[in-house]
Order: sequence, then C-alpha cells, then structure tokens
Amino acid sequence: MTQAKLKLSKAFLFLAAVIVSGVIGWTLGVYFPFYFQKQNSQKVGGLYPVAEVVDGDTIWVNFNGEKKLVRLLGVNAPEINDKYRKEECFGPEAKQEMEKLLSGKKVYLLPDPKAPDKGKYNRLLRYVFLPNGDFINADLVKNGYAFEYIYQPFQFMEYFHSLESRAKQERKGLWSDKCNYYFLIQK
Repeated sequence: MTQAKLKLSKAFLFLAAVIVSGVIGWTLGVYFPFYFQKQNSQKVGGLYPVAEVVDGDTIWVNFNGEKKLVRLLGVNAPEINDKYRKEECFGPEAKQEMEKLLSGKKVYLLPDPKAPDKGKYNRLLRYVFLPNGDFINADLVKNGYAFEYIYQPFQFMEYFHSLESRAKQERKGLWSDKCNYYFLIQK
C-alpha cells in the first residue's frame, strides 16, 4: 500500500470514528436523559393528587396537605380565555388534553437542577410524571399541545426541541393548519 493510500485510509477511519462517536453522543444526550428520568421517576418524592387542571401547562396539586400551583417546566401551551388573557388557538384543546391525562390522577413532581424552584408568578416549576413513567411535559410538546418554552436553560432543552421539531414536521396539534403557528413562528 502506498503512503498516500495509507494516509487516506487513516483519515477515513478517523472520520468514521468521529461520525459514529457523534451519533452515539447525540443519541445518549437526547434520549438517555429521558429514559433515565422515566426509569427513576418513581424513586423521587411522593405521589401528589392533581386537584385541578388550570390550563394546558398549569395544575393545582395537593402538596403535603396544601394546594400548590404547579407550572410544567419547559413547555408553554396556548392560553385559554380567562379574566387575564384572551383565548389563543389550541388553548382549549391543550387544557382538554391535560384534563384527559391528569384529572383524578396522582403525579410525581420533579424539580430541575438547572432551573429555579419557582417561576415569576411564584408557581412551582416541575416536570410531571405519571406513576407508569409517562412524562407529561414531553408528551404535550410531542403531540402538539404545547410549545417548548426556553426562558433559561433546563435539563431537557434539547429533547423538547427535538420533540417540537418533529411535531412541526408532522403538523401535529397546534402546528396543524387550524392555528397557522407553523407559519407565524420562525423555525
């Protein structure tokens, strides 16, 4: 084998190793945290009964004997009509989905090590899991009931971004022609 061919095959092997490492790193970075969190969600904290669904990203939970308002971390659902805000397209559907998923259920509430405990309206910021491991925050983004909401870094930022990208691509929920968000919000 000539010197040039040897250098070329070493370069090719190096490039292949970099690509394979990148794919493995991306897979672990995007999917492993979700899998790990899902597998361990039952080990963190207790189960808390959902007292009421407020809208597509906020719930009241009976938290150690008192009701606490919980804002789902990393997501933002369109608004429903109330005394503070006008209804936005897909707001009622997002609330209905939350009611379907959470009404009468108990949930695990997980804080994010990268995010504050409470948001600007003094609501607890949490990831919400069902006892079977379903990750409610992620499910809402994945199925087009909520946008990813990046106001500061959080543990599942990349994962939620990939879920929203797929929901946009598949024109799910609020990304369908009904709301026109697909064209109003730049990628």
